[in-house]
Amino acid sequence: MLLNASFVSVLTSIGNLLLAFVVLMIMITIHEFGHYSAGRLLKFRINEFSIGMGPKIFSKKKKNGEVFSLRAVPLGGYCAFEGEDEENPSADAFNSQRPWKRLIVLFAGAFFNFVSAVIVCVILFSCYGETVAKVNTVYDYAPGINQQLEKGDIIYKINGKNVFVLDNITRYMTDEMTVTVLKPNGDEVTYEGITRSGFYSFTLSEVPFELTSTDGKAVLKQGDAVYRLDGVSLHEKNHWNNTLAQAGDTVTLTVMQDEERQFVLTKQQAQALSVAESWYEGIGISVSYSTHRFSFGKALLRVFPYCSEVALLVWRTLGGLFTGAVGLESIGGPITTITMTSQIVSYGLPNILSLIVLMSVNLAVFNLLPVPALDGCRMVFVLIEWIRGKPVNRKVEAYVNGIGFVLLIIFVVLVDLLKL
Repeated sequence: MLLNASFVSVLTSIGNLLLAFVVLMIMITIHEFGHYSAGRLLKFRINEFSIGMGPKIFSKKKKNGEVFSLRAVPLGGYCAFEGEDEENPSADAFNSQRPWKRLIVLFAGAFFNFVSAVIVCVILFSCYGETVAKVNTVYDYAPGINQQLEKGDIIYKINGKNVFVLDNITRYMTDEMTVTVLKPNGDEVTYEGITRSGFYSFTLSEVPFELTSTDGKAVLKQGDAVYRLDGVSLHEKNHWNNTLAQAGDTVTLTVMQDEERQFVLTKQQAQALSVAESWYEGIGISVSYSTHRFSFGKALLRVFPYCSEVALLVWRTLGGLFTGAVGLESIGGPITTITMTSQIVSYGLPNILSLIVLMSVNLAVFNLLPVPALDGCRMVFVLIEWIRGKPVNRKVEAYVNGIGFVLLIIFVVLVDLLKL
């Protein structure tokens, strides 16, 4: 019986891994099909459209000379245009086409990925719903205007901007804001003058010791809303870290339980606390996260802004790599991607669809970066040619892209190795 269970577990893992490859190959194929479709539309000569890399498993040549091939290694694919790297290309070659046409073809891969993300997002939001922030508790200490918010309200918009649960939603907040909520009965209500008072941005997720408040009436416990650390109001993650780093041997922690409580801790005790971000307590409420199905009309209106927010999140993450705000542990190479995908596909179709949206947008943004070997870098060379009126030496371009490709492969492999 144990052997059978283990065998089933192995088969399930293999199935999830294969499904992960299928998901990734679909996204890559959509990207390459974008290049192919734009090329066909603009009358480019296409030599081969390949799904996968390595040795051919299957190929078929069309009457116009195009070859469709299926290859053995399910990691990548390509659309090969005539004369992409030639110094003196023929009249129908890629490099002989007008710069604006080549820019469209190069951009089309990322565009198709983004459009596919939008389409999948429509299916996800309309059929399964969207993760939303829902008011769980309105505390007595909330400012008067904020107490108009009610349990069950969905935080729909802040200052007219759609709110999405992606990374840290404190970035939507201002000191005074207009908050639009969806009531449990479906009504859309807007409150003006909602204030961020007290900055209850964190809760204690783990307290590995017992500690009594200074008034002796309470103990520090999991779920307490963190208010101040050594008198500093907390509303961003770095406030906790920076204040704690500058603290002396002891710190005073102010939390909100049934009322405001103070605790005196050693610096070591404070560092041992596990603190979780709890955004909306900054306006005197707590929230919970759940899945909500909007009407098809509302879901449709939220899809494009959602995908745009994902794109901005990817940009911020990539930018953070250069500034040091984001560590290499936040990104992953092919092994990490396959592993993560195989885990997520085991959670069901809604999670698979959500993953496809995130990774499709990620693929679109990443390919538009001006990094050698990526579409973005090739677009830069075309733009230079358009401005100068003559192309950059094709050998120089080939060297840049070739060396860049090798360095990119080394980088993503190292990222994976560092996680082992």
